[in-house]
Amino acid sequence: MLRKTLRLFGWLGTGILILVVTAFVALSNSEALQDRLVAVGVQNNVAAGLVDDWGGDNLEVAFCGTASPMGNGPRAQQCVAVFAGDKFFIVDAGARSAARANEIGLPMGRLSGVLLTHFHSDHISALGEMHLASWVRGRPSKLDVYGGPGINQVVDGFNMAYGLDYGYRVAHHGMAVLPPAHAGLRAHAIDAPETGSVTIYEEDGLKISAFTVPHPPITPAYGYRFDYRGRSVVISGDTKKSNRLAAAAQNADVLIHEVLQPQLVKAITDALDAAEVDALSKLLTDTLDYHTTPVEAAEIANAANVDTLVFNHFAPPPANAIAARIFMRGVKDVRPQGAVMSDDGMRITLPPKTGDAPSIIEISSN
Repeated sequence: MLRKTLRLFGWLGTGILILVVTAFVALSNSEALQDRLVAVGVQNNVAAGLVDDWGGDNLEVAFCGTASPMGNGPRAQQCVAVFAGDKFFIVDAGARSAARANEIGLPMGRLSGVLLTHFHSDHISALGEMHLASWVRGRPSKLDVYGGPGINQVVDGFNMAYGLDYGYRVAHHGMAVLPPAHAGLRAHAIDAPETGSVTIYEEDGLKISAFTVPHPPITPAYGYRFDYRGRSVVISGDTKKSNRLAAAAQNADVLIHEVLQPQLVKAITDALDAAEVDALSKLLTDTLDYHTTPVEAAEIANAANVDTLVFNHFAPPPANAIAARIFMRGVKDVRPQGAVMSDDGMRITLPPKTGDAPSIIEISSN
Protein backbone atom coordinates (compact mmCIF):
# COMPACT_ATOMS: atom_id res chain seq x y z
CA MET A 1 0.00 0.00 0.00
CA LEU A 2 2.78 2.38 0.93
CA ARG A 3 4.61 1.56 -2.30
CA LYS A 4 1.49 2.32 -4.38
CA THR A 5 0.96 5.60 -2.54
CA LEU A 6 4.56 6.68 -3.14
CA ARG A 7 4.27 5.72 -6.81
CA LEU A 8 1.07 7.78 -7.09
CA PHE A 9 2.74 10.82 -5.54
CA GLY A 10 5.68 10.33 -7.93
CA TRP A 11 3.36 10.39 -10.93
CA LEU A 12 1.53 13.41 -9.54
CA GLY A 13 4.81 15.24 -8.98
CA THR A 14 5.95 14.47 -12.52
CA GLY A 15 2.65 15.63 -13.92
CA ILE A 16 2.76 18.88 -11.98
CA LEU A 17 6.33 19.49 -13.14
CA ILE A 18 5.31 18.91 -16.77
CA LEU A 19 2.40 21.33 -16.38
CA VAL A 20 4.66 23.98 -14.81
CA VAL A 21 7.28 23.63 -17.56
CA THR A 22 4.60 23.72 -20.27
CA ALA A 23 3.03 26.84 -18.75
CA PHE A 24 6.43 28.53 -18.42
CA VAL A 25 7.29 27.81 -22.07
CA ALA A 26 3.89 29.06 -23.20
CA LEU A 27 4.15 32.25 -21.16
CA SER A 28 7.74 32.85 -22.25
CA ASN A 29 6.60 32.74 -25.86
CA SER A 30 3.79 35.19 -25.15
CA GLU A 31 4.56 38.57 -26.68
CA ALA A 32 2.27 40.26 -24.15
CA LEU A 33 4.18 38.70 -21.25
CA GLN A 34 7.52 39.57 -22.81
CA ASP A 35 6.44 43.19 -23.22
CA ARG A 36 5.18 43.33 -19.63
CA LEU A 37 8.38 41.87 -18.17
CA VAL A 38 10.52 44.29 -20.17
CA ALA A 39 8.37 47.27 -19.15
CA VAL A 40 8.61 46.36 -15.44
CA GLY A 41 12.38 45.82 -15.68
CA VAL A 42 12.97 49.10 -17.49
CA GLN A 43 10.74 51.03 -15.06
CA ASN A 44 12.66 49.63 -12.10
CA ASN A 45 16.01 50.45 -13.68
CA VAL A 46 14.95 54.01 -14.55
CA ALA A 47 13.55 54.58 -11.07
CA ALA A 48 16.77 53.31 -9.49
CA GLY A 49 18.83 55.56 -11.75
CA LEU A 50 16.90 58.64 -10.67
CA VAL A 51 17.71 58.19 -6.99
CA ASP A 52 20.21 60.90 -6.02
CA ASP A 53 21.45 60.56 -2.46
CA TRP A 54 24.98 61.79 -3.15
CA GLY A 55 26.69 64.55 -1.24
CA GLY A 56 24.45 66.66 0.96
CA ASP A 57 26.14 67.21 4.30
CA ASN A 58 28.69 64.50 3.50
CA LEU A 59 31.95 64.44 1.62
CA GLU A 60 31.67 61.36 -0.58
CA VAL A 61 33.80 59.42 -3.04
CA ALA A 62 32.76 56.94 -5.72
CA PHE A 63 35.18 54.93 -7.84
CA CYS A 64 34.13 54.97 -11.50
CA GLY A 65 37.41 53.39 -12.68
CA THR A 66 40.28 51.77 -10.80
CA ALA A 67 42.47 50.27 -13.54
CA SER A 68 45.63 51.32 -15.31
CA PRO A 69 46.17 50.52 -19.01
CA MET A 70 48.04 47.38 -17.93
CA GLY A 71 45.23 44.92 -18.61
CA ASN A 72 41.89 46.24 -17.38
CA GLY A 73 39.72 43.13 -17.15
CA PRO A 74 36.27 44.17 -15.90
CA ARG A 75 37.54 47.46 -14.40
CA ALA A 76 37.30 50.82 -16.13
CA GLN A 77 40.37 53.02 -16.32
CA GLN A 78 41.11 55.77 -13.82
CA CYS A 79 38.13 57.80 -12.56
CA VAL A 80 37.23 59.06 -9.08
CA ALA A 81 34.02 61.00 -8.35
CA VAL A 82 33.86 63.37 -5.38
CA PHE A 83 30.64 64.86 -3.96
CA ALA A 84 30.29 67.70 -1.46
CA GLY A 85 26.94 69.37 -0.93
CA ASP A 86 25.48 69.91 -4.39
CA LYS A 87 28.95 69.91 -5.99
CA PHE A 88 30.14 66.91 -8.03
CA PHE A 89 33.60 66.65 -9.54
CA ILE A 90 35.30 63.82 -11.41
CA VAL A 91 39.05 63.36 -11.20
CA ASP A 92 40.34 61.83 -14.45
CA ALA A 93 38.26 60.06 -17.09
CA GLY A 94 39.90 56.95 -18.46
CA ALA A 95 38.43 54.49 -20.95
CA ARG A 96 34.97 53.12 -20.06
CA SER A 97 34.70 55.33 -16.99
CA ALA A 98 31.68 57.26 -18.29
CA ALA A 99 29.80 54.02 -18.82
CA ARG A 100 30.80 52.86 -15.34
CA ALA A 101 29.64 56.18 -13.85
CA ASN A 102 26.21 55.59 -15.37
CA GLU A 103 26.16 51.97 -14.24
CA ILE A 104 26.71 52.88 -10.59
CA GLY A 105 24.07 55.60 -10.72
CA LEU A 106 26.08 58.79 -10.52
CA PRO A 107 23.87 61.88 -11.12
CA MET A 108 25.66 63.03 -14.26
CA GLY A 109 23.44 66.07 -14.79
CA ARG A 110 24.96 67.55 -11.62
CA LEU A 111 28.56 67.27 -12.87
CA SER A 112 30.36 70.48 -11.86
CA GLY A 113 33.67 69.77 -13.58
CA VAL A 114 36.46 67.34 -14.41
CA LEU A 115 39.92 67.62 -12.84
CA LEU A 116 42.76 66.06 -14.81
CA THR A 117 45.88 64.95 -12.97
CA HIS A 118 47.82 64.79 -16.26
CA PHE A 119 47.24 64.02 -19.91
CA HIS A 120 48.13 60.33 -20.35
CA SER A 121 45.44 58.70 -22.48
CA ASP A 122 44.12 56.52 -19.65
CA HIS A 123 43.20 59.70 -17.75
CA ILE A 124 41.47 61.66 -20.54
CA SER A 125 40.08 59.23 -23.12
CA ALA A 126 36.46 59.32 -21.83
CA LEU A 127 36.18 63.12 -21.69
CA GLY A 128 33.89 63.18 -24.72
CA GLU A 129 31.62 60.54 -23.18
CA MET A 130 31.56 62.38 -19.84
CA HIS A 131 30.48 65.48 -21.75
CA LEU A 132 27.62 63.67 -23.49
CA ALA A 133 26.49 61.78 -20.36
CA SER A 134 26.17 65.02 -18.40
CA TRP A 135 24.81 67.19 -21.25
CA VAL A 136 21.88 64.88 -22.00
CA ARG A 137 21.09 64.72 -18.27
CA GLY A 138 20.74 68.49 -18.03
CA ARG A 139 24.14 69.90 -17.10
CA PRO A 140 23.41 73.66 -16.84
CA SER A 141 26.58 75.01 -18.52
CA LYS A 142 29.61 73.98 -20.52
CA LEU A 143 31.67 71.26 -18.86
CA ASP A 144 34.55 72.86 -16.92
CA VAL A 145 37.81 70.92 -17.25
CA TYR A 146 40.78 71.74 -15.01
CA GLY A 147 44.40 70.76 -15.61
CA GLY A 148 47.98 71.89 -15.86
CA PRO A 149 49.78 73.54 -18.77
CA GLY A 150 48.48 71.92 -21.95
CA ILE A 151 44.85 71.83 -20.81
CA ASN A 152 43.83 74.24 -23.58
CA GLN A 153 45.28 71.92 -26.22
CA VAL A 154 43.43 68.93 -24.75
CA VAL A 155 40.11 70.78 -24.46
CA ASP A 156 40.39 72.37 -27.90
CA GLY A 157 41.15 68.95 -29.38
CA PHE A 158 38.08 67.33 -27.84
CA ASN A 159 35.88 70.24 -28.85
CA MET A 160 37.15 70.00 -32.41
CA ALA A 161 36.74 66.21 -32.55
CA TYR A 162 33.22 66.31 -31.09
CA GLY A 163 32.08 69.58 -32.67
CA LEU A 164 30.09 67.87 -35.42
CA ASP A 165 28.49 65.58 -32.85
CA TYR A 166 27.31 68.58 -30.82
CA GLY A 167 25.64 70.01 -33.92
CA TYR A 168 24.04 66.74 -34.99
CA ARG A 169 22.45 66.19 -31.59
CA VAL A 170 21.07 69.73 -31.31
CA ALA A 171 19.62 69.51 -34.84
CA HIS A 172 18.00 66.15 -34.10
CA HIS A 173 16.68 66.65 -30.56
CA GLY A 174 16.20 70.40 -30.45
CA MET A 175 17.68 73.27 -28.49
CA ALA A 176 15.18 72.90 -25.65
CA VAL A 177 16.44 69.38 -24.92
CA LEU A 178 20.13 69.94 -25.67
CA PRO A 179 20.92 73.67 -25.36
CA PRO A 180 23.87 74.46 -27.64
CA ALA A 181 25.14 77.00 -25.06
CA HIS A 182 25.81 74.05 -22.74
CA ALA A 183 27.68 72.02 -25.36
CA GLY A 184 31.44 71.73 -25.22
CA LEU A 185 34.31 71.73 -22.75
CA ARG A 186 35.73 74.86 -21.10
CA ALA A 187 39.41 74.87 -20.04
CA HIS A 188 40.73 76.10 -16.70
CA ALA A 189 44.52 76.16 -16.43
CA ILE A 190 46.17 75.34 -13.10
CA ASP A 191 49.61 76.62 -12.16
CA ALA A 192 50.55 74.90 -8.91
CA PRO A 193 53.85 75.73 -7.16
CA GLU A 194 56.73 73.27 -7.03
CA THR A 195 56.16 72.93 -3.29
CA GLY A 196 52.97 73.54 -1.36
CA SER A 197 49.57 73.75 -3.03
CA VAL A 198 47.22 76.20 -4.69
CA THR A 199 43.47 76.60 -4.19
CA ILE A 200 41.72 76.10 -7.53
CA TYR A 201 38.09 76.09 -6.36
CA GLU A 202 36.33 77.39 -3.26
CA GLU A 203 32.56 77.64 -3.05
CA ASP A 204 29.78 76.72 -0.59
CA GLY A 205 32.22 75.27 1.92
CA LEU A 206 34.11 73.08 -0.57
CA LYS A 207 37.79 73.81 -1.11
CA ILE A 208 39.83 72.03 -3.78
CA SER A 209 43.62 72.34 -3.82
CA ALA A 210 46.13 71.17 -6.41
CA PHE A 211 49.74 70.15 -5.77
CA THR A 212 52.52 68.78 -7.94
CA VAL A 213 53.74 65.17 -7.89
CA PRO A 214 56.72 63.56 -9.65
CA HIS A 215 55.66 61.57 -12.72
CA PRO A 216 58.51 62.22 -15.19
CA PRO A 217 58.71 63.06 -18.03
CA ILE A 218 55.32 64.70 -17.37
CA THR A 219 55.80 68.12 -15.80
CA PRO A 220 53.72 69.09 -14.04
CA ALA A 221 51.55 66.22 -12.88
CA TYR A 222 49.02 66.99 -10.18
CA GLY A 223 47.23 65.53 -7.20
CA TYR A 224 44.13 67.07 -5.61
CA ARG A 225 42.84 67.62 -2.09
CA PHE A 226 39.14 68.14 -1.24
CA ASP A 227 38.15 69.73 2.10
CA TYR A 228 34.50 69.99 3.17
CA ARG A 229 32.84 70.40 6.56
CA GLY A 230 35.89 69.29 8.50
CA ARG A 231 36.58 66.21 6.34
CA SER A 232 39.25 65.72 3.68
CA VAL A 233 40.07 63.43 0.76
CA VAL A 234 43.36 63.45 -1.19
CA ILE A 235 43.84 61.87 -4.63
CA SER A 236 47.47 61.21 -5.51
CA GLY A 237 47.39 61.20 -9.29
CA ASP A 238 50.16 59.17 -10.92
CA THR A 239 53.38 59.60 -8.97
CA LYS A 240 56.57 58.17 -7.62
CA LYS A 241 56.86 58.05 -3.83
CA SER A 242 56.64 61.73 -2.95
CA ASN A 243 57.25 63.81 0.16
CA ARG A 244 55.30 66.61 -1.57
CA LEU A 245 52.29 64.32 -1.57
CA ALA A 246 52.82 63.46 2.10
CA ALA A 247 52.86 67.17 2.93
CA ALA A 248 49.70 67.89 0.92
CA ALA A 249 47.88 64.96 2.54
CA GLN A 250 48.70 65.87 6.15
CA ASN A 251 45.96 64.70 8.53
CA ALA A 252 43.59 63.82 5.71
CA ASP A 253 40.76 61.40 6.42
CA VAL A 254 41.30 59.45 3.20
CA LEU A 255 44.29 59.19 0.86
CA ILE A 256 43.51 57.55 -2.49
CA HIS A 257 46.89 56.47 -3.85
CA GLU A 258 47.90 54.84 -7.11
CA VAL A 259 49.91 51.60 -6.81
CA LEU A 260 52.12 49.42 -8.97
CA GLN A 261 53.05 45.88 -7.86
CA PRO A 262 56.60 45.15 -9.16
CA GLN A 263 56.34 41.36 -8.78
CA LEU A 264 53.22 41.21 -10.91
CA VAL A 265 54.72 43.53 -13.53
CA LYS A 266 57.81 41.30 -13.65
CA ALA A 267 55.66 38.22 -14.20
CA ILE A 268 54.09 39.92 -17.20
CA THR A 269 57.37 41.19 -18.66
CA ASP A 270 59.02 37.78 -18.21
CA ALA A 271 56.20 36.20 -20.21
CA LEU A 272 56.48 38.89 -22.90
CA ASP A 273 60.26 38.42 -23.09
CA ALA A 274 59.80 34.67 -23.50
CA ALA A 275 57.34 35.35 -26.33
CA GLU A 276 59.77 37.93 -27.82
CA VAL A 277 57.21 40.76 -27.58
CA ASP A 278 60.06 43.16 -26.93
CA ALA A 279 58.42 46.56 -27.42
CA LEU A 280 55.55 45.88 -25.02
CA SER A 281 57.94 44.35 -22.49
CA LYS A 282 60.05 47.51 -22.51
CA LEU A 283 56.98 49.71 -22.21
CA LEU A 284 55.87 47.88 -19.06
CA THR A 285 59.38 47.81 -17.63
CA ASP A 286 59.58 51.58 -18.07
CA THR A 287 56.56 52.03 -15.79
CA LEU A 288 58.56 50.84 -12.78
CA ASP A 289 60.37 54.14 -12.32
CA TYR A 290 57.40 56.53 -12.11
CA HIS A 291 54.81 54.78 -9.98
CA THR A 292 54.53 53.87 -6.28
CA THR A 293 54.54 50.40 -4.70
CA PRO A 294 51.86 49.51 -2.13
CA VAL A 295 54.45 49.48 0.68
CA GLU A 296 55.71 52.92 -0.37
CA ALA A 297 52.14 54.24 -0.46
CA ALA A 298 51.65 52.90 3.08
CA GLU A 299 54.78 54.73 4.19
CA ILE A 300 53.45 57.98 2.68
CA ALA A 301 50.09 57.50 4.42
CA ASN A 302 51.87 57.04 7.73
CA ALA A 303 54.02 60.12 7.18
CA ALA A 304 50.88 62.12 6.36
CA ASN A 305 49.00 60.82 9.42
CA VAL A 306 46.13 59.68 7.20
CA ASP A 307 43.23 57.74 8.72
CA THR A 308 42.45 55.52 5.73
CA LEU A 309 44.64 54.62 2.74
CA VAL A 310 42.83 53.39 -0.38
CA PHE A 311 44.85 51.74 -3.14
CA ASN A 312 43.74 52.71 -6.65
CA HIS A 313 44.82 52.81 -10.33
CA PHE A 314 46.23 49.29 -10.07
CA ALA A 315 49.15 48.31 -12.26
CA PRO A 316 48.32 45.63 -13.16
CA PRO A 317 44.70 45.36 -11.98
CA PRO A 318 44.41 42.30 -9.69
CA ALA A 319 42.51 39.65 -11.61
CA ASN A 320 41.88 37.30 -8.68
CA ALA A 321 42.31 36.83 -4.93
CA ILE A 322 45.91 35.65 -5.29
CA ALA A 323 46.93 38.79 -7.18
CA ALA A 324 45.13 40.90 -4.55
CA ARG A 325 47.15 39.19 -1.80
CA ILE A 326 50.35 39.93 -3.71
CA PHE A 327 49.38 43.61 -3.84
CA MET A 328 49.05 43.63 -0.05
CA ARG A 329 52.40 41.94 0.64
CA GLY A 330 54.38 43.83 3.26
CA VAL A 331 51.70 46.49 3.72
CA LYS A 332 50.64 45.30 7.18
CA ASP A 333 54.27 45.36 8.32
CA VAL A 334 54.28 49.10 7.61
CA ARG A 335 50.63 49.92 8.28
CA PRO A 336 48.86 47.25 10.37
CA GLN A 337 45.41 48.74 9.75
CA GLY A 338 43.72 51.42 7.68
CA ALA A 339 44.67 50.21 4.19
CA VAL A 340 42.08 48.91 1.71
CA MET A 341 41.89 48.13 -2.00
CA SER A 342 39.39 49.99 -4.17
CA ASP A 343 37.15 48.51 -6.83
CA ASP A 344 34.79 49.99 -9.39
CA GLY A 345 31.61 51.03 -7.63
CA MET A 346 33.10 51.40 -4.16
CA ARG A 347 31.59 54.30 -2.19
CA ILE A 348 33.19 56.15 0.72
CA THR A 349 31.06 58.44 2.88
CA LEU A 350 32.51 60.99 5.32
CA PRO A 351 29.83 62.63 7.49
CA PRO A 352 30.68 66.15 8.66
CA LYS A 353 32.98 66.48 11.65
CA THR A 354 31.12 67.50 14.80
CA GLY A 355 33.07 68.73 17.83
CA ASP A 356 35.23 66.12 19.49
CA ALA A 357 33.19 63.17 18.22
CA PRO A 358 35.22 60.44 16.45
CA SER A 359 35.37 60.83 12.69
CA ILE A 360 33.34 58.22 10.80
CA ILE A 361 34.38 56.69 7.49
CA GLU A 362 31.80 54.45 5.81
CA ILE A 363 32.93 52.20 2.95
CA SER A 364 30.47 50.23 0.85
CA SER A 365 30.42 48.41 -2.48
CA ASN A 366 27.99 49.05 -5.31
